[in-house]
Amino acid sequence: MVIDEKLLLEEKEKLTKEFNDLASKIKSVELNVGTMKANLNAINGAIQQTDNLLNKVNEQTNEKI
Repeated sequence: MVIDEKLLLEEKEKLTKEFNDLASKIKSVELNVGTMKANLNAINGAIQQTDNLLNKVNEQTNEKI
């Protein structure tokens, strides 16, 4: 097998495509991680709000006793 300019250009094209595909996948994963973090924060806020409401219910129950 002879290594010539054509072969090297074909290999470079394959590598460039693979690089671009991988970079695109990384961007997609980063976007998904950002969305998942936002969802995690929203759920944590809902948990905190539920805890506050549970405390108020407990306070009202204790006042009635």
